[in-house]
Amino acid sequence: MKKHIFVFFVAIMVLFCVLFGLEKKQEQIPPEKHEVEVRLVLVDVVVTRDGKFVTDLTKDDFELYEDGKRVPINSFELIAFEKKELETKEEKVSPEIPRKQLIVLFDGICSWQRNLKEGSRMIVDQLVSLTKLGNEVMILQMSEKKGLEILQPFTADEQLIRKALILASGNIWLDKSLDALKMREEVGIESTGDMAEIDRHAEQIHPTLEQEFLFRERRRFEKAMGGIFALSNMIKHSPGRKTILLISDGIPDTSSKTLDSIITETTSERTVSGARTPHLDMRRDTGNIRIFDPFNILQKKKIMSGEEIIRELIRFANAQNISVYALDPDTFTKYFMPTSAEYGPKSDMRPHDLRAQEKLKRLSNLRWIAEDTGGISLKGAKKYERFFEVLSTDLNYYYQLSFYPQRKEPDSEYHKIKVEVRRSGVDVRSRKGYTDYAEDEKERILLVSAFYTPRIFKQLPLEAEFVPFHKDKEKYEPWMNIGLPVKELFIERAVEYGTKVFNFHFWIKDKNRGERAFGGQINIPFNIDSNFMDVIKTTDYLCFHFKGGEINFSQKEYDVIFALYDNKTEEIGTWESSLTLPDLKEKRQGSIMSCVLGFISQNPKKGKKNFSLSQKDGTLEYGELKFFPAVTNRFQRMQDAALFMQVHLPRGKTKIQPKFRVSGKGRLSQRVPGELIAETWNKKAKVWSGLFNLQLRTVIYGDYTLKVEIPVSKEGPGLSREVKMTKLRY
Repeated sequence: MKKHIFVFFVAIMVLFCVLFGLEKKQEQIPPEKHEVEVRLVLVDVVVTRDGKFVTDLTKDDFELYEDGKRVPINSFELIAFEKKELETKEEKVSPEIPRKQLIVLFDGICSWQRNLKEGSRMIVDQLVSLTKLGNEVMILQMSEKKGLEILQPFTADEQLIRKALILASGNIWLDKSLDALKMREEVGIESTGDMAEIDRHAEQIHPTLEQEFLFRERRRFEKAMGGIFALSNMIKHSPGRKTILLISDGIPDTSSKTLDSIITETTSERTVSGARTPHLDMRRDTGNIRIFDPFNILQKKKIMSGEEIIRELIRFANAQNISVYALDPDTFTKYFMPTSAEYGPKSDMRPHDLRAQEKLKRLSNLRWIAEDTGGISLKGAKKYERFFEVLSTDLNYYYQLSFYPQRKEPDSEYHKIKVEVRRSGVDVRSRKGYTDYAEDEKERILLVSAFYTPRIFKQLPLEAEFVPFHKDKEKYEPWMNIGLPVKELFIERAVEYGTKVFNFHFWIKDKNRGERAFGGQINIPFNIDSNFMDVIKTTDYLCFHFKGGEINFSQKEYDVIFALYDNKTEEIGTWESSLTLPDLKEKRQGSIMSCVLGFISQNPKKGKKNFSLSQKDGTLEYGELKFFPAVTNRFQRMQDAALFMQVHLPRGKTKIQPKFRVSGKGRLSQRVPGELIAETWNKKAKVWSGLFNLQLRTVIYGDYTLKVEIPVSKEGPGLSREVKMTKLRY
């Protein structure tokens, strides 16, 4: 039997699943398994004397407290990784056995490029030395454009580590966070010689410049914290103690009394320190993080302070047994900052003092994260030597204690932990507490991470598309379509019989400002039985279509993120795309607003002869026709396709006669005949909608780009749009 794509459909927020209309006798579903969850809290403790790990402690040497009350220690173990030969690639290590692994994260969002270059150069030999002790290293970086990305998965190969470090330092952009504070040089008024004019100009532009600075700092804070959250979610299921080395100039301070009070104290002797000023009011307004969780996934108050978010990160890391070691690569900056080009050599802002105080606050946040997660903060002239000394010990030894919490169920509240050791002269490090997360809380935090860094969450496979279906003027209906590969999701995973539910989340945000535009969740249920398994053996994808409520997009460019979540396995997969909406008020030649490939079938209801999205099944209807988006754009060997498009024509309606061509790598461009079978014209909005039949049968198998060209005037090049598609062998 030939494989093909089956199209499933459900209406938004309506839960049902039709399984091809097959009426075979359903086999008896095996009874559900009920398991009792054993709630055990692990506490990893590092005990040293003069920098050396103390290995001869016993269970009786420890006392463990939760929220000030002593709790019985359920288990006690010294985790010791002795020096050994590295495992070969053929050897398989049980996922339950902790491994000697270090995760190195370069913060290219809040750090200077030259500092990270120097840091990577200085740290590479220490990392290689750690691999010779049996450790594996993973290298990642956070950047403004790409977010969190893996530069090198876990490895002990020296050459791979060195190449990844070069890549990290080479791709991180130069920090210019305080360029907005260059006053006289920027405005070009110093040459007038009129000091009163200079002061007046500086006072006028100061609020605008500071607001720019605050916006940049807040944006960096959000992206950096989102990246660390995402990394924590990515590694949380690894066994044992997880160690992150965060190389960063510091986490921006977004509290209300920082920059303005510093500027006030350093530039004007007549102003009382800490006095209320318009600048300080602005600092208070922009210091609150409004878009860290734009879809309120965490179900907390919309506005959160930077301190609250850092505290949330620490508590989540502690709950997942993650320790952060922070390394500040900055060594020489303070000596040349007063005359650097970032400020200008004659600025009256005293940049040395300004940078120094801001730097202290950044490092304070970095130290807070490290020490409260059981790690340490490395800085100073000998930090690289100390790095190897500390990590070579902490990665090889730690005590693991456990206890049963006093609560029967998780309460999603924070609980303090204190570890005392009955041995004098020792230093003790452990996490300061943890949040006893309920399952729904864990899911929400995972979704926040997927929202910020979708490219690293690919456990579940999916393909999706978002189409803004134009209704009237600036109003659109969100049209979401998702394709699920059945082999990877059901056959290879050997799913159990019974009900299987995936949570489908979608988020649309303003590309430039990061603010929410639209979002929601849909549950997609499956009844897994023998009939279902028989059908999907001859199927590539199951496709679903959803219609959202009418909304008014206020901006023109948006990022779209889809996430598929399995709450039983806690696996998540994401799909990213973007969309650009036309300016319907412009008077130029216009644009192709959307171009969707799919299939046509008969509409049993025979609706009105105008295009509309079905409230029932999320498909496109026109009279006797129903249009199903293909989602994956894969077509069988002898199968034709349909194409729906909407075109903005600000100069008025003309006869639309598109030309369709397909081109592939190493293949000649080929014309595809297309027949118009339905069209409408919105005179008020000047938007034309049309549905075509495309004759793809003459196109041989392979990957192609379908190019749609519409001539609209003699003098212009016309409108064009490209869509990726695949012609299958079968």
